[in-house]
Amino acid sequence: MKIAFVYDAVYPFSKGGGERRIYEIATRLSQRGHEVHIFGMKQWEGGRNIQKDGLHYHGLCGSLELYHSSGRRSIREAILFGLYSMRLLGSEKFDIVDCGQWPYFHLLPVRLYAWLRSVKMVVSWYEVWGSHWYKYLGAFGAFGLAVEKLFCRIPDKLIAVSEMTRCDLLTLGVRSDRVIMVANGIDYAHIRSIQAVEERRYDVVCTGRLKNHKNVEVLLRAIAIAKQALPNISVLIIGEGPERADLERLTQELGLTENVTFTGGLADFDDVLRLMKSARLFVNASTKEGGGSITLFEANACGLPVIAVRSPCGIDPSLIIEGKNGYMVDDLNGNLISDKIVELLQNPDLLRHNSEAAIVSAAQFDWQEITNLHEKIYLNVCGISQA
Repeated sequence: MKIAFVYDAVYPFSKGGGERRIYEIATRLSQRGHEVHIFGMKQWEGGRNIQKDGLHYHGLCGSLELYHSSGRRSIREAILFGLYSMRLLGSEKFDIVDCGQWPYFHLLPVRLYAWLRSVKMVVSWYEVWGSHWYKYLGAFGAFGLAVEKLFCRIPDKLIAVSEMTRCDLLTLGVRSDRVIMVANGIDYAHIRSIQAVEERRYDVVCTGRLKNHKNVEVLLRAIAIAKQALPNISVLIIGEGPERADLERLTQELGLTENVTFTGGLADFDDVLRLMKSARLFVNASTKEGGGSITLFEANACGLPVIAVRSPCGIDPSLIIEGKNGYMVDDLNGNLISDKIVELLQNPDLLRHNSEAAIVSAAQFDWQEITNLHEKIYLNVCGISQA
């Protein structure tokens, strides 16, 4: 098959979860003999069209700022990338186009391309916001909700990245035969092969873009509370983003400069894994994960139980087996997060049991199996018989 992926940010030049999922699936499809193209913002040096890792990369436009200074997704970027996606109309014919859900407006020119070229269109849907649009945009949330309801009806097939997202799409009115759940994945064997930088150097680690909905501020306040019981608690924050400067200032204000280390973004993901494996516990305070979370599986594969926050748009609770691979706290509350951190760090036997269970839990998620499922969906949508 000739397969095209369309998403604004492009891995490995951008390190978010959506682009990472596309890259992991795309490279494995390429290794299986499929011709795979990725269309997005040109975030690399050199020409608009390059080949890397067996993939064909196409820059639809220059690099645009993904986020507003407030930390929100940029509406300007969404509209501009949607307009630049019209350039897809002049490209060659593919058997199928798979779009990442965000930032929505590129789905219209891709739908037009699919109609004109008789090409099948699939959208990988990461999360459903529903009423959260009003919290995010105030009165303008009605427009966001209308866009969400409209655009989820555009593709031939929707791939939800979690069971929670699949159920939310059904609530929006998507027919059950048009949506299928395929979870995020990890390179399990590779993660297990990586050695820690230094055994148990950090007590707590978190990774990801430093954006407001990741709630790293709440984690820092939880650490300030936990420090009363654990004065030498050590925390590693891996990632870059618009919130970093404010988070570093807050770290100073809370008297945590000796406890918290910011690495910034790391180019080599193996370096991220080495650092994660040098920690005891992973905290994901994000309230917008769309149910699925690659970092949850990665942390578990590193032997780290995960503390997550129960939220309508957060991690799907079914992915966390309470008391085994992690724990859910019932609210975005520094005291609740702190209590769980202290409980685990003060109980090494429980923490060791959780670590072992986390590794076993992560084994069921592997990119090869996720790719198998995507490949079957593509063949089925295209009406191509499977060998």
